[in-house]
Amino acid sequence: MRYSSTAPRADARELMARLAWTGERGGSSYAGRLVSAGRLLNSPQALSQPRIPILIGGGGERTTLRLVARFADACNVFGGPDMLRHKFDVLRTHCAAVGRDFATIERTNLSSVSISADGKSGSMTPSEFVDRLGAFAEAGAQHTIVSVRGVWDVAKLELIGREVIPHIAGLGEPSPIN
Repeated sequence: MRYSSTAPRADARELMARLAWTGERGGSSYAGRLVSAGRLLNSPQALSQPRIPILIGGGGERTTLRLVARFADACNVFGGPDMLRHKFDVLRTHCAAVGRDFATIERTNLSSVSISADGKSGSMTPSEFVDRLGAFAEAGAQHTIVSVRGVWDVAKLELIGREVIPHIAGLGEPSPIN
């Protein structure tokens, strides 16, 4: 079977996941245009109630962010602060179109960092990293998921814990997810 778009399949996946997480044991059925299921079951159920939060990653403006507006509790987009600002504006427009409060969606972004105390060899200093995280927060990100280059070097993690985390704790808006 060939599909011209992933949207119908993504819609079905999101709806089926929500139904499987409904009630004490799931068990609802689903009959869509492309997919059907006699009994959607998730057993044992997740500890998070009424269900686990749904995060959709990607910045596709026509499909992905529209799916976020309809189904997700959180989104994860990529790029610098200007790109984040743009993607979150697109998401805000999609939320308005479906009658959803934009503030109910947690906004996250993905980034990587090479960090050292002196900033040599193309790495960032802790101060530069704090500024970068601040720029993401100003662009609307509530959480930044970071890949630390050379993470096996415990000194890098200690540096982040000592010289970055104390400065970023109050940045940005709080997450709407409890």
